[in-house]
Amino acid sequence: MPVQQRFYIETLGCPKNDVDSDKIVGTLLADGLAATDDPSLADVVVVNTCAFIEEARRESIDTVLALGAQRKDGARLVVTGCMAERYGAELAEALPEADQVAGFGVPVQFGRKPLAVSSAPIPSFDLLNLPRPKSSSPWAYVKIAEGCDRNCGFCAIPSFRGPQRSRDIESILREVDELQAKEIVLVAQDLASYGKDRPSELGAGSIVPLVRAVSAAVERTRLLYLYPSDLTDELIEAMLETGVPYFDLSLQHVSKPHLRRMRRWGDGDRFLQRIADIRALSPDAAFRSNFIVGYPGETEEDHDQLLRFVEEAQLDWCGFFTFSPEEG
Repeated sequence: MPVQQRFYIETLGCPKNDVDSDKIVGTLLADGLAATDDPSLADVVVVNTCAFIEEARRESIDTVLALGAQRKDGARLVVTGCMAERYGAELAEALPEADQVAGFGVPVQFGRKPLAVSSAPIPSFDLLNLPRPKSSSPWAYVKIAEGCDRNCGFCAIPSFRGPQRSRDIESILREVDELQAKEIVLVAQDLASYGKDRPSELGAGSIVPLVRAVSAAVERTRLLYLYPSDLTDELIEAMLETGVPYFDLSLQHVSKPHLRRMRRWGDGDRFLQRIADIRALSPDAAFRSNFIVGYPGETEEDHDQLLRFVEEAQLDWCGFFTFSPEEG
C-alpha cells in the first residue's frame, strides 16, 4: 500500500492570499494528500507568494530559498501566488530550486508525476469557487471577487490579477456555510464594487444584498478594503445592521491634487465628512485605513494635510507605507 504523501504550505501577503491557500489545501486534501506543519516532512512544499512591493518580493524569494534548503530528498517545491503570476517565466529561470512556478491559472501537478517549470498567464476564475476546509478558527476570510477594474497609479494588481470578476452570491453563501465560522470577513481587491461587472445577473449595488445575506447566516460580518467613493448610504446602513460597525477605508492620501496624481477619488474634507456621518449614526464605529507617503509628486503641503487629517479623523488603526518604485 503506497505511503500517503504530505504537503506543507507557506502563505505570504494579504488575507486574499490566505483564502487562495485554503483553496489549495482543499484541492490537496481532495487529491489524497495529508497536511503537515513541518516542511522537512512534506513531499510537496508550496509557497504562496506576494509581489505587491519590493520588500514583499524579497521576503517571497527568501522564503522559497529557505524552504528549498529544508525540504527532504525527493520533495517537490511549488511556487505560486502573485509573484508567480506577475513574473512567471523570469522567476522560473531565476529559481532553479523550484520544481514548478505557476500562477493560479496554471494546473499545478501535486500528484506523483514529475513537475514541470512553467510560466503563468492571468489566472482563471476557477480558484475562487474551489472547496476549502472548515475554518480552524472562529473567523474566516471569504473572497467575493478577483481582480480589479481601477487604474490607481501605485498598484500593479490589475496587470496580473486581471479585471474584476465577481462570484455568484449562491457560491459565496455555500462557502460561508461550509466554513462554519462565527465571523465572516469579506475581502476582494475592490470589495464595494462587487457585482458591477455582472449587473444584469447580480443586480446594481449587489454588495448590499450580499452583506445582508451573509449577516443573516453568521453571527458577525466584517468588510475589508472599501473604496471611499463606493461607500454609499445604503452600504453603510447594511454594515451597521450586521452589528459590527467596522469601516476599513482604502484612502491612501487626503490631498486632492496628490490623490489625482495617484488616479484616486476624493479628498480629506470628503473623507472627514463621511466619517462624521457614520459616527453620528454609530458612535462606537471603528475606522481603519492605509496611507502611502513619498509617492512621486508629494509636496510638504500634501504631507502636512495628511498629518492634520490623521489628527482630526482619530482613526482607530492606520497603516503607513513608503512608496516603492515598481515596474510599469
